[in-house]
This record gives sequence, structure tokens and C-alpha cells, in this order.
Amino acid sequence: MKEFTEEEALQALAFLTKLVVGLDRLGSRYADKDEDLAWALLYSFEPNVFKEAAQVRQMLCSKYSQELQEGEDQDEVEKVLADVAYWKLPTAKQLARFRANRLKKQRPGSSS
Repeated sequence: MKEFTEEEALQALAFLTKLVVGLDRLGSRYADKDEDLAWALLYSFEPNVFKEAAQVRQMLCSKYSQELQEGEDQDEVEKVLADVAYWKLPTAKQLARFRANRLKKQRPGSSS
């Protein structure tokens, strides 16, 4: 693995900090307001966020060898990320159940 320059490390750290702090602020501000949270997330995750995330990911990946070793079908990055547990998107039924439960908790007088 190649080493990061100070500028690259700061770029990655700045993006992760913006992401973590932004999500924390959204979660805190809209903790009990799911619809507002959903709209705030849509507002916050504009295309530039995804572009910046892709740039940071590419920078990180560039530090690893992308050459296949003899007899192997995965490069260094693919091996490291082979067992990453991606976020699972809910099925329509799971989402409807989740939404109903959250709305139930948000109603005045409901016990939570």
C-alpha cells in the first residue's frame, strides 16, 4: 500500500468529518420529525456530496495495488472489501411497517 500525502489525508478526514457531523446534526434536529428528516436528508445529499464521496473513495483505492496476482481474480481492494456489509434497502413491506411504527410513536399521547 502506498502512503497518503498530508493533503490526501486531510481531504479524506475533512469529508468524513462533514459527513459524520452533518448526519449527527440532522439526527439531533429531526429526532422526532421523520418527514422533516427525510426532506432534510434529500436536501443535504445533493449530487456534490456523492461526487466528493466518490473522489475520496478513488483516492483511497489508488493507494492499493490494482494488479491481479497470478492465479487470483481479485485485486488488493476487492479482497479487503469482499466482506463489507452494505446497507440493505428495505422492501416495500418493511418500509411500510417501519413507517407505521414510527408514526405511531410520534402521535401525541402514545407511550414511548
